[in-house]
Amino acid sequence: MPELPEVETTKRGVEPYLKNQTISFITTRNKNLRIPFNSGLKNKIIKSKIKNISRRAKYITLDFANGYSVVIHLGMTGNLRVSKQTNFLKHDHIIFGLSSKNHLIFNDVRRFGLIQIYKTNEGFYLLNNNGPDPFEKKATKDYLYKKIKNSSASIKSILLNHTIISGIGNIYASEILFKTKISPLKEGKDITENQCNEILKASRLILKKAIKSGGTTLNDYFNAEAKPGYFKIQLNVYDRGGQRCKSCKSKIIRIVQSNRSTFFCNKCQKT
Repeated sequence: MPELPEVETTKRGVEPYLKNQTISFITTRNKNLRIPFNSGLKNKIIKSKIKNISRRAKYITLDFANGYSVVIHLGMTGNLRVSKQTNFLKHDHIIFGLSSKNHLIFNDVRRFGLIQIYKTNEGFYLLNNNGPDPFEKKATKDYLYKKIKNSSASIKSILLNHTIISGIGNIYASEILFKTKISPLKEGKDITENQCNEILKASRLILKKAIKSGGTTLNDYFNAEAKPGYFKIQLNVYDRGGQRCKSCKSKIIRIVQSNRSTFFCNKCQKT
């Protein structure tokens, strides 16, 4: 599933083509996404100017001058691209015609993504349910420590809990914990304030590197220019089970936590 860097890369890729454009038309080829596209509201944004494009956690939002917004989540296999071509692909489900004659195209093979139109001042419940991502001012060591100091959940599970800290997915959670030398098995209540600070610092460092590199290479992930991400060459532990740790040469261990694979070095990352 695309994580924060992939979503940020996509947002940056489409942004220059969208800002100050107006929507000329919307073509719905298949509205049956994770949440069916509410195409009945499409007239609310047609002929209105896009004034802002932003990312919140793993969501991209388009804000229109008339007080409406569109929220986009890529799901597991979704991607956005901008093209003048009208020969659309099999899984191109929603097409936004722009005043520039370009098209913003949402493609999603498995249809676990979503697009919804909503009133900006009313918000969207899935967006509102997210905690701050590591780049937001609210994401401080004091905030994180207060959230987890009484938790018996593993720190790996906590990093995947988007209501506490958003935008960190399975790949980067393993990488962040390796960087901080914290075991993924360690419980939240055993994490110190200083470790909270180190986790947030490592999160920002690793996510920035991934954004700069274009995201992590995944089977189904493509950025806004339909090119695969290539951060995977820099991963230290994720998907390296049985291989040697780059720091101590011990074998990387793979375990399953909450039905998700976790990779770590048992020697470098102490409980």
